Amino acid sequence: MKAEHYLDYLDKEMGIMGVLSTFCLAVPSLFFERVISADEKSIAHDFLVKLWSNGWLFLIVATCMSLLGAAYFYKQRSRLAWYYGQIALKMALPNYTAHELEEWLKKADGWETWIPYHWAKCAIVFASTGFALAFLSVYIEFVGSLCIRVTVLLLILFVLLLVHIWRNSKRFNDEEEIYFFRLR
Repeated sequence: MKAEHYLDYLDKEMGIMGVLSTFCLAVPSLFFERVISADEKSIAHDFLVKLWSNGWLFLIVATCMSLLGAAYFYKQRSRLAWYYGQIALKMALPNYTAHELEEWLKKADGWETWIPYHWAKCAIVFASTGFALAFLSVYIEFVGSLCIRVTVLLLILFVLLLVHIWRNSKRFNDEEEIYFFRLR
């Protein structure tokens, strides 16, 4: 009975991952559609022109991070679907594989299974930061070299955060409590 409840949970998580990956694809698509299709007589035309001319680098990096987030959310969804299938198969055909049902449940809930989700969250945080900086660039004049420096700094921070997540995934097992920002 406990496995059916966990399958319901995995099904909900797969739905959430689908919504998140769609959102990550829709935001940049909608933005670029609005910029490209802006009529010169539109009220927003001047704002969009200034947004693109001042914050183009932030927008490109934020879009790439958003697409990366979508890919990782989709990878997480695929991984959960695979575990869902393995658990359902074990319930339907108990002797099909050597793995016990409890093993499949522990693997599905393990830290390593959820790494793409954490990477996707990081990508979305940096995408949001990039979009926010792009919008701020309309009102605050970023000098060209400062814009590049800030973008490079954000990318370096993103890579460092991914390395931190990867190191934690190799260092901890599922029985230990995980401290995300604790350094050893």
